[in-house]
Amino acid sequence: PLKQEGGLLSQQTRSRSDVVYVLNTHRAHTLGEERPDRAAAMALEAAKSALAGLESPVSSHADALALAVHAVLDNDGLRLVATDEDAAASAPATAPAQSAALGSGWNRSQDVYTFFYRVKDSPALVVVKSLVMEDAMLVHAASDRADDMHTLELRMGDFVQCVPAEGPSSALYKAEHIFSDLEALMRAVRINITFKLFPSLSKKLLSGPQSTCGTEEGGRSTAGPAGW
Repeated sequence: PLKQEGGLLSQQTRSRSDVVYVLNTHRAHTLGEERPDRAAAMALEAAKSALAGLESPVSSHADALALAVHAVLDNDGLRLVATDEDAAASAPATAPAQSAALGSGWNRSQDVYTFFYRVKDSPALVVVKSLVMEDAMLVHAASDRADDMHTLELRMGDFVQCVPAEGPSSALYKAEHIFSDLEALMRAVRINITFKLFPSLSKKLLSGPQSTCGTEEGGRSTAGPAGW
């Protein structure tokens, strides 16, 4: 089992085949009537936009995956307001029209990534913390308006191909080369985080019916510890 870090709940490592199986069963429900190629293109464009607007460039697989998760959340309507608790305390009380830029300190830690979000027409402040655990990343999300914490485990190698050491000066420093299977990442984030935090967003994002399955492999909801 993965060790407990910083008061956050841990979960068992799961096989890629298990995650893929469950993600495929949810595919039609989490992407609605969108064709797979359109959904993949949408996810890639979100990643391109996030990559292009960085003050501090991606320098590791963990950076890349944390950024990709942020790109998916932003694409689905969660607007970034801060990347640390001090800034979050003075963040706007309503969602801005666009996410705030990721400042130079967003990837300072390299093992914990923290993002605060607001959503239009919601008073909630959402915190998403991504913790690096060897070759995996645990994404924990919670709202200040609810007690539950939602957790998603992702393997870096499933969604990040390579991160060029030369950084932005490299011809390979492009979303198409850095990321992989972003459509699957979008499904995983929607199933385990976005739609659990904001069920109403599923009606806006999906044109097809939602799944009635009760369990998603790779994610879980738990009671979140105070002050996490």
